[in-house]
Amino acid sequence: MTIDDRNIIWLDLFPFLTYQKKVKILEMFERGTDIKTSFSSKEQIHNLMTDIEYQKMLSMCDNAKLDNIIERYISDNIHMITIYDERYPLLLKEISSPPLCLYCKGNLQLLNTECIAIVGSRRPSDYGIITTKQYAKSFSEANLTVVSGLAIGVDTVAHKTTIENNGKTIAVLAGGIYNIYPASNYSLANELVKNNLLISENCPSMPPLSYLFPIRNRIIAGLSRAVVVTEAAEKSGSLKTAKFGADYNREIFAVPGKINSLLSKGTNYLIKSLTASMTLSPDDVLEALHIEKENSEKHGRQLDIKEQFVLNYIRTEKKTFQEIADYTEMSARELNTMLMSLEMEGLVTKLANNSYIMS
Repeated sequence: MTIDDRNIIWLDLFPFLTYQKKVKILEMFERGTDIKTSFSSKEQIHNLMTDIEYQKMLSMCDNAKLDNIIERYISDNIHMITIYDERYPLLLKEISSPPLCLYCKGNLQLLNTECIAIVGSRRPSDYGIITTKQYAKSFSEANLTVVSGLAIGVDTVAHKTTIENNGKTIAVLAGGIYNIYPASNYSLANELVKNNLLISENCPSMPPLSYLFPIRNRIIAGLSRAVVVTEAAEKSGSLKTAKFGADYNREIFAVPGKINSLLSKGTNYLIKSLTASMTLSPDDVLEALHIEKENSEKHGRQLDIKEQFVLNYIRTEKKTFQEIADYTEMSARELNTMLMSLEMEGLVTKLANNSYIMS
């Protein structure tokens, strides 16, 4: 680990230092200079903070203290990849404010794989869940690394579906690795680091403060070739991720929803404003990125008129068995056989309360 790496890790120990202040401090010194030993000689640094904050930094200018902290990270299998490290993601380095350090736990090889972000609502509808599963599964089959934020809702579905399909996924945290948020995803995080990757730009002990989440979203977009929003309300944080992606010249895609659905107002807005391209299936995204699925499966038969009729009815909204029967005027026996067949082919998903939706 170089002196420059250690400088960044040391600066990350102080939560009151914003990204901009850290950059300013680094620019005050030549590369290869130990900032701690020359810290008090720069009056400009004192001007960036309060007296209390300045004294706190002075109290941490001991190399032994930093050594102990770094050793703890290493003993907890946390890797520190600074912007000076050759392992730092090349695509992420291109953005306007790349993280100075990535604290990583898991499979570091994923940092420079081909990534695609899936983001969306924290409280998705059945439609949003099914859609997210469909896209995550397809991207896994295309050997893409699925990037998301480990939040409840769409993020969780994206990570879990990718793992279930033996795919690759990166979870970008707002807080530090020692503070998994939400707590309900602690077991998912532990499962994820076995073969996949957790990353954060904040030191491991940083709590998941609210202002860190929108800042985190730039990393999700920065790592990825494209951002896919599967379902989002009008003020969803995933729209900020899409905006970051657009600013970074990434491809942005949104899945449309019903015009009277609050959970689709965000995605429909992205499409209407031409911020995002409309996607009706994962293949739209893969074709736009010129990527072929390795394990693509094609149906061996043509669907008949009744099957198409049923699929169109449950395309965007779940329906109970009885609602489908009433709409199609099919007998219970015939409809049950058809739905079982469509479910086995992966075209229909059965939900709770004997409801169905198109996969």
